[in-house]
Amino acid sequence: MINQRMDTKDWALLLLLSFLWGGSFFLIDVIVLELPPLTIVTLRVGIAAIVLWSVLLIKGYEVPKSFKLWRAF
Repeated sequence: MINQRMDTKDWALLLLLSFLWGGSFFLIDVIVLELPPLTIVTLRVGIAAIVLWSVLLIKGYEVPKSFKLWRAF
């Protein structure tokens, strides 16, 4: 078994993840009073798609352009 220690960067990322995860429940409780659920879901999926697409571009991955590959999903 490998004994790995968490450095400051790992702790910061873990803290960020916990704020994002926990904060989403709070924000959903607040925003559901103002917007219909379908709008909230659309916004969440849209924001997630933009973030994931950005990560792909930053990491240098190529997005498949062939419809045949996309159809598999």
